[in-house]
Amino acid sequence: MSRRIVVLFIINSLAAGGAERQLTELCRNLDKDRFDIHVAVFYGPGNGNLGDLWPEMAALPGVRLHDLRKRRGPLGYLVTLPRLAALILRTKADILHGYLNGNLPALLLGAILRRRVVWGVRRSFANLGALDRLSLRLLAIRIRLARFTDLMIFNSQASLSNHEALGLKGTRTCVIPNGFDTDRFRPDADLRKAQRTAWGVPEDALLVGIVGRLDPVKDHSTFLHAAARLSRDLPQARFVCVGRGDAAYAERLAQLAATLGLEDRVLWTGVSREMPSVYNALDALALTSIDEGFPNVIGEAMATGVPCVATRVGDAALLVGDLGHTAAPGDAEAIHRGLLHLLTEGPEERRRRSLACRAHLVERYGVKTLAHRTGTHLLEILEPPVAPRGQ
Repeated sequence: MSRRIVVLFIINSLAAGGAERQLTELCRNLDKDRFDIHVAVFYGPGNGNLGDLWPEMAALPGVRLHDLRKRRGPLGYLVTLPRLAALILRTKADILHGYLNGNLPALLLGAILRRRVVWGVRRSFANLGALDRLSLRLLAIRIRLARFTDLMIFNSQASLSNHEALGLKGTRTCVIPNGFDTDRFRPDADLRKAQRTAWGVPEDALLVGIVGRLDPVKDHSTFLHAAARLSRDLPQARFVCVGRGDAAYAERLAQLAATLGLEDRVLWTGVSREMPSVYNALDALALTSIDEGFPNVIGEAMATGVPCVATRVGDAALLVGDLGHTAAPGDAEAIHRGLLHLLTEGPEERRRRSLACRAHLVERYGVKTLAHRTGTHLLEILEPPVAPRGQ
């Protein structure tokens, strides 16, 4: 009987982000009889509060966490890469699976130590104008080096297509959409009431949320402009922004909200560890990003029965389907119209839409499907199969 295959995931941190959440769900659901799972994190808890998901990941049976204690800045890699190499040798890792900033280190050490290398690609990079010079250079480097990987897993068809248009070639690729824990994310009237009470939101208010880090790529300014329009049509409308970001940028957004007359209508909650409660509290969710791959927040909201209005970025439109509304990036008026339509439906129509949103997610995007497809592709790159120890 062959031994378990050792997979070492390499990621920047376990912050409360979409990629980090998907990695946590993947590690939770991969077949532990086939895979011995390790997760190496450059920045563990205590490094700028980037360990939101660390306790959850650490509690998963069959998963071992490793803090590489990287120092900030490029020079930090001079110490961290030798630590990572030692970890690869110590764990006898067969596959190095990078996520985000873990992709290039995985490729470098995979080449040196002769390990299989998988890249997890989470962004579409459709809007190159939004990238700074360093980000553009790193993207060009990744495109050139991608052919040396054994497998690239994209979480959206849009991301794969965009990378191919940028010159990606010569490597094995596949698309595995994100998976969602539809047992965790489900409608719950008690959670709705408790979260609204905690936020001070009346039960009869129409609550619209945006969930994501406070970052220009999420385009909160378009959300706020749409919210200002909506508040004129629906005086009972309230808004919540769930996520954190750079303090100066957050202050600019708060000032914009005040300028638009929204200061008493918008809540800024920071990161929440109780996302099922957050989604249950909402009547609609908006995603106004200018770039995405396969947005987790839409899947989690729809699994909870919350309809969405989203910009047509990444595979967002595919995920929303005809159960919500889509708009071009930056089109605050279209976001406003979509939300207005959802929030002014009759009770029975809203109930049917909610049930349809959840059914759509349960049928197509479960976490078991994510884990099964990923495990299958990981096994395929091990040719010949891993032999038992001692042979």
